[in-house]
Amino acid sequence: MTGRAHPTGQIGLTEREVQTVGLAAEGLKINAIARRLSVSAGAVQSRLKFARLKTGSARTTALVHAAYASGQLSRPAPEPPVSLTDEQVRVLGYLADGLTVVDMQAQVGWTQWRLRETYGDLLAALDAADRPAYAIKRGWAMGHLSADKQTN
Repeated sequence: MTGRAHPTGQIGLTEREVQTVGLAAEGLKINAIARRLSVSAGAVQSRLKFARLKTGSARTTALVHAAYASGQLSRPAPEPPVSLTDEQVRVLGYLADGLTVVDMQAQVGWTQWRLRETYGDLLAALDAADRPAYAIKRGWAMGHLSADKQTN
């Protein structure tokens, strides 16, 4: 499995997987999703695992992006866009690919401090602190992301 999602076309998620991915897109953690769906944390992990396998996504952020891009997850309601720097948009694209900060550093060649600051500022701008999957949802809602990742 690669770190990058393959969001084109239908990805064949089950209704339960879509429901679980939708809650992950809200920024809920495994235990919170389990409580909301009245299932075990293991069931949530299993649903997310199988959904990631179907999309080729190593991370939940890439899974959320793939679900929006394929139309399996209903697109979020439009929001007025928050202004992002070119660097933040670039990092958002990498986040949509499912890259970690460590993976991103190899892509951008920035210092670790600069990348972590840009990443933190991006999450803060999207009001998504510690919820990268929610940042993907907000990126879609604001038009910073599309099926091909970046519209800017």
